[in-house]
Amino acid sequence: MIAKRISALLIATIMMLGFTACGGKKLPELEQNDCWIVAYTRFPSDEYSTYLAQSVHFAVTTDSGKSFTPLYHNYGRLYSKCRFSEENGIISTGIKGIELYKSGDTFIITAKETKRLKDTGVDMETNMFVRWTTEDFMSFTEPELTEKRTQGLRYDTESTKPDASSLDYATADIAALPISRELADKLLEQNKTVEFERLELPDKVTVGSLEELKEVTASVKYTDGSVHEKHIEWNTDGIDFDKDGKYTLTGEVVVRRFEFPVEDHPWADPVITYYNGKYYYIATDDANGNTNFEVREASTPEELFTDKARRSVILSADDSIFSGTFWAPEFHVTGGQMRIFCALSVSGFDPQCYIMSLNDGGDMLNPDDWSAPRRCMTSDGRYINDNPLGDGKSGITLDMTYFEAGSKSYVVWSYRTWAGTDSGSMLMIAEVDPSMPWRLKSDPQLLTRPYYAWEHIDVTDNNEGPNAIVTDDKVYLSYSGGSARLDTYAVGMLIANVGDDLTDVSNWTDTMAPWLASNFVEGEYGCGHNAFFVDEYGDTYITYHGHSSKQSSIAPGIRRVHFRADGSPILFMTDEQDFPESKQNVKISVTVKH
Repeated sequence: MIAKRISALLIATIMMLGFTACGGKKLPELEQNDCWIVAYTRFPSDEYSTYLAQSVHFAVTTDSGKSFTPLYHNYGRLYSKCRFSEENGIISTGIKGIELYKSGDTFIITAKETKRLKDTGVDMETNMFVRWTTEDFMSFTEPELTEKRTQGLRYDTESTKPDASSLDYATADIAALPISRELADKLLEQNKTVEFERLELPDKVTVGSLEELKEVTASVKYTDGSVHEKHIEWNTDGIDFDKDGKYTLTGEVVVRRFEFPVEDHPWADPVITYYNGKYYYIATDDANGNTNFEVREASTPEELFTDKARRSVILSADDSIFSGTFWAPEFHVTGGQMRIFCALSVSGFDPQCYIMSLNDGGDMLNPDDWSAPRRCMTSDGRYINDNPLGDGKSGITLDMTYFEAGSKSYVVWSYRTWAGTDSGSMLMIAEVDPSMPWRLKSDPQLLTRPYYAWEHIDVTDNNEGPNAIVTDDKVYLSYSGGSARLDTYAVGMLIANVGDDLTDVSNWTDTMAPWLASNFVEGEYGCGHNAFFVDEYGDTYITYHGHSSKQSSIAPGIRRVHFRADGSPILFMTDEQDFPESKQNVKISVTVKH
């Protein structure tokens, strides 16, 4: 359906230029080349905000324009960077009039910059152009402003010949450039949905014990060449591991499946952790005016949302000094001790970062086993909201997370000030000592702001909810942008190398576009403020809140995170793409031999 919609969109746009993509008069350059990359903006609608529509989208044709395949979910891939007011507030920008060029092995994308007047909804052209470069249409340079388009080869809609001169901006938001078959195939392959391809399991094994049998796993191959080992629950009734013998066993591949939402309750910012053989759940529960933190305990993550879960309120406005926000609690083990990072207000709307610590050997559900919340401070003893950027301003702090990479420990949190104007929420980073994570070891550094339109959409300028996956070589730091309660909420990603100094902001790469947004999984809207957890099998899962329809309240969701062949996480793999239910039952011949 998406491909059909984008084909219709591109054909309609080309027709406005006086051409058709198939039948009648074709674009002349498409007659000469089979493979083209097409860049375009989309038409804004109730389903697709102008903040998203006025960005660069891409599609590929390999049949001279008879059909198009949209890339990146037909979602905006390149956005202009916002401007800033004299008071450091965000001025949103968009683009129009895309043109494509090539210079050597480098592709150049340029567009006319527009400035949005939020209060009026009017877009005004500036006198600047936005420029990106790429060699593969998979990774791009950050946008830069220029006074002129560029120099390079350009193919337009009126000639089959390249024009090497600088050209004025285009009057229609579509551009095309020929690419090699090799590049087209790479883009189409990279654009495919990664999904189950086959299961590999030996026909027979020899084991000496039940423990050895449990080590037999199903190797699942995916369409991008990635592999995931899945455990199997074997039916061992009738097998005697004390005697030699041969058996035919049946089993079921362990696949955790979670319907969305996992609970019909307006939980925000859901978090799960696996700790000391049990699963624990905590979240923000303020939609109905609740001012407390409830912790749940269960034997499996599925049971957390059933009557089998133990439940207890461990902190509330009724028994503490806190009477305002009870936001974004997260479980983290630091310095060998379980802690809850959270945002609390003593009174009114003034959320600030606090950390609670569990007593050694304490019960996670016993409020008396938790320390009083300790407010987070800088290395020189100031609260972290006090002038963190050295500009004399203070504000609110929230959504603090913790991770370890290399030999260092870090915290990342969201900071926002209204001193003079709304700064938009920004992500700050600092190093900490894991034995006392409430006190920074290094000065806070500004990691990122909501520079791009998908982050400052719906009059909500937002970078919040950071959470990290740390692999052997990379740190993937997710964060959310946009309005937390609307369908435009989305998850972005910052990436760094594990061994780098992560307080040096230059060591981070901003991927500039969402990694999870509305309808990346069909029927899920506004997914965001996520966290990650690892289950007893070592598999990584994402928790998040979103909507099952544009009209519904937020509710929590869970799914497995799959890692591509290149090691990067996929946040939108469905259960069926992960492992079809029809393949779940398996059989094997087992020889017990001592």
